[in-house]
Amino acid sequence: MIDRELDMVRLALRVGIVLGVPSVAVAAAFRGAAGAWTAAGAFALVIGGFVVSGLSLRWAAPRGSAMVRAVALGGMFARLTFYAVVLVLLAPTGLVDRPTIAIAAPLALLTLLAVEVRLVLTDKSFWWVDPAPASVDGKDRA
Repeated sequence: MIDRELDMVRLALRVGIVLGVPSVAVAAAFRGAAGAWTAAGAFALVIGGFVVSGLSLRWAAPRGSAMVRAVALGGMFARLTFYAVVLVLLAPTGLVDRPTIAIAAPLALLTLLAVEVRLVLTDKSFWWVDPAPASVDGKDRA
């Protein structure tokens, strides 16, 4: 059995690290240590969210396509809510460099989302569709 959801996790880790390391270096060059830590935290948070998402989809896949859809949608709302709560809690502490987080978090999120979408669209085994043959009389079967 090919475990496509773990492929998503591995890809998120690879792309996140490959993109995160230079982003942290750029943030350090322009915003200092606070910028570097903020960029590293943003990438860790986003990569962690994608890893949890892939593992959740791995759990949902054997349970059917409806469960996959529910987990994917619920997971996206949970991740975005978690990101917002973390940012709201950290904002007054001064631990977050606001210009860096405003660039690093969307960069990480959009890049990993684009990679994930590309993976899913180019690999038909991800579609979780097992088309049933059409009936002879042309009517749908229940």
